[in-house]
Amino acid sequence: MAQPLFTLLSENEHGYSREEVDQFMARARAAYDSGRSMPLAEIREASFSMGPGGYNPAEVDAALDRLEDAFASAERDRYIAAHGEDAWYELLAERAEPLRRRLERPAGQRFREPDAGPAGYRKTEVDELAHRLEQYLDGENPMSVDEIRTVTFAAASGGSAYDEAQVDAFLDRMTEIMASVG
Repeated sequence: MAQPLFTLLSENEHGYSREEVDQFMARARAAYDSGRSMPLAEIREASFSMGPGGYNPAEVDAALDRLEDAFASAERDRYIAAHGEDAWYELLAERAEPLRRRLERPAGQRFREPDAGPAGYRKTEVDELAHRLEQYLDGENPMSVDEIRTVTFAAASGGSAYDEAQVDAFLDRMTEIMASVG
C-alpha cells in the first residue's frame, strides 16, 4: 500500500476514511496540476466517513484549508494574468456586495431566526463578528481567513438566535472572498 498522506490513527481511535481522503486529494491534485479549477465550495464541503483508524481529522482539515487557499490563489493569478489586477479587485468587490448589504443590516436583524425546534447561534456573538467583517471589507480591520474558518458561537434559541445554516452559508461566502484576496 502507498505511503499514507496523513498520520494514521490507531484502531481504537476514530479518523477519516483513508480511501475517501486519498480519492479526494487525488482529484484535487489532478485538477491543480492540470491548471483546472476546483470549486472552493467543493473543498470546504468535503466530508469523509469516520471509523476506527483512518487519518487524523485535524491534519486533513488543515490540509483542506491550505488546498482551498491554493485554488483561490491560482484562480486569482489566472484572472489577474488575463484581465489585470484592477479588474480582479473589481470582481471581488462585486462578489462582496451582497455580503456587505447583509452586514449593514441592524444588529439582531442580519439573519433569520431559527425555526421553533433547533437552536441557533447567539445573535450578539454573530453581530460582533459581523461588525468586524464590515470593518474588514472597509479596509479598517485586518483579519485572516482562518479567523472565519475557526470561529465558534454559543448556542441560543428563539429571538436571541440566528439560523445556523444561514450564518454558515454567509461565512462560507466570506471565506471565499478572504481566501481570494490572498
